[in-house]
Amino acid sequence: MKKITFAMVIITIALSFGMSVFSSPLLANTDNSRIENRDKYLNIMTVNKPQYDMVKKIIKEKNNVEYMFTNQKDISEFKYSEDVLNNISNMDLFIYSGTSFEPWSKSFIDELKKGNLGIINLARGVRLLDDVHNKENPCYFEGIEEYKIALYNVKAAIQDRDPQNRDYYEENYNDAIKEFDGNIKKYEDKIKSLNEYKFITLNNDFDYLTKSLNLNTIQLDNHEITEFVKINNIDPKKVIIIVDGEQGTKINVAGYSTINLWKYYGKMSFDDLILWNVNELSKWSKN
Repeated sequence: MKKITFAMVIITIALSFGMSVFSSPLLANTDNSRIENRDKYLNIMTVNKPQYDMVKKIIKEKNNVEYMFTNQKDISEFKYSEDVLNNISNMDLFIYSGTSFEPWSKSFIDELKKGNLGIINLARGVRLLDDVHNKENPCYFEGIEEYKIALYNVKAAIQDRDPQNRDYYEENYNDAIKEFDGNIKKYEDKIKSLNEYKFITLNNDFDYLTKSLNLNTIQLDNHEITEFVKINNIDPKKVIIIVDGEQGTKINVAGYSTINLWKYYGKMSFDDLILWNVNELSKWSKN
C-alpha cells in the first residue's frame, strides 16, 4: 500500500512538472500578445493651432496633441528655454512648418534630445516658391495642393508611429481630403470666371493661393499704382488689388477695387483659411 502511494506521488510530481514546462511558454505568449495588441498613446506637439487642427483631422480623439502658439508674432519672436526643450524632447512627435515661418526652428531642433522623438517637417515634398530677391516664401499652407501634401505628411508620420491603427488614420485622411476637395469644387466655376480681372499683388505673400487658382496676377513694383497700371496697359476697371487682411495697405489704392485676403490666421485651420480666401475671391464672380 505504501509503494502504491509513493508511486502515485512520483507520477503526480512528474505530471505537475510537465504541465509547468509546457504551459509557461503559452502564458508568456499570451502576455506578449496583450502587449502587442495594446493601443499606443502618442503625445504630439505642433508649433501653431492650424497645425494642431491638421493633426486632429487624422487622429480625431485618439492620442494627445498640443500646440505652442496661435499668433504669428509670438511664433516669430519666440525665444526657447531649457524647460521647453525638455518638454518637447519627451514627446513622441514634434511637427513644424519647415520654413522661415519659424525662424528659430533649425537651432531649436538641433538642441532637442532626439531619443524617441520624431521630428516632422510639414514642407517635405512641397515645392517652395521664392520672391524676386530669391527669398523663400514660407506661407505654402495657403496653397491647395501644398496643404494636401502637408496633411499627407502628418498622416504618414502618425501611421509610422502607430502602425496598428494605420487603416484608421488612412480613413480619416481620405475623409478630410474628400471634404476639402468637395468644398473647393463648389467655387470652381466662379473662380474660373475671374480670368477677366488682373489681380495686382503688393508682394509674394499670396503666390501659393493665386497659383493654385490660376489667377491672372502681376506684382506691383516701385511705381505708384496709377502709373503702374498705365505702364502695363491694364484696364483700371478690371484691376483688383489683393491686400493682406491683417496688415492692411500702405499705398494709395483710391479709385481701385481691393480684396482683403489672409495669408495666416492663427485661430483658423489651414483648410478653412483657404476656403475663406476662395470665398472672398468668388464674390467678384459674375456667375
